[in-house]
Amino acid sequence: MINLIAKLKVLASQSQKSDAQTIQAAIDRIKELEVKLAEYEEDITDWQVTVEQQMRRRKDDR
Repeated sequence: MINLIAKLKVLASQSQKSDAQTIQAAIDRIKELEVKLAEYEEDITDWQVTVEQQMRRRKDDR
C-alpha cells in the first residue's frame, strides 16, 4: 500500500488543483482503511491458523 500511496502523491503533485484534492482524499481514505484492517489482523491470523489446523487434520485422516 505504501507504494500505491507514494504513486498517488506523485500524481497529485502533477495534477490540477481540483484533481489533486480528489487524489488526496483517496489517499486519506486508504490510510483510514489500513487502520481499520490493522484492527482485524489478529482475528485474521487466528482464523488462518484454525483453517490450516483443520486442513492438516483432514489430510492426516486420509
